[in-house]
Amino acid sequence: MVLKEQITVKKMLEEYNHYTDYMIKFCIDRKRRTVAIDREMHIEMEHELYDDGSDYSDIFGGNLIFEDGEIIDVEWEAHPNIERNRELGIGRGRAITDQNVIDELKKVIDEWIIPD
Repeated sequence: MVLKEQITVKKMLEEYNHYTDYMIKFCIDRKRRTVAIDREMHIEMEHELYDDGSDYSDIFGGNLIFEDGEIIDVEWEAHPNIERNRELGIGRGRAITDQNVIDELKKVIDEWIIPD
């Protein structure tokens, strides 16, 4: 699901992506500053963003890690990142290692997913 309005952490945990109790997968369109959640696989969210008008070269993915109803970490590891890392010249791995990119993407998450 591509988010169309901000969502609280509590609502997200209660209503979306029941893949695990402690993690929610996401994808971000870096250019359009949009976020998709609520799918089992990152590639499903990548396609949703693409169908919503995103360009594949702008999509990154990761996992929000929760404990006691709060985001405690963000794992910047997902399938869409393989090609993005190659384009950025930093390898072909699933993990984003460029801190500037991480910082920019974290700001997008903070714009859409708000504390309770």
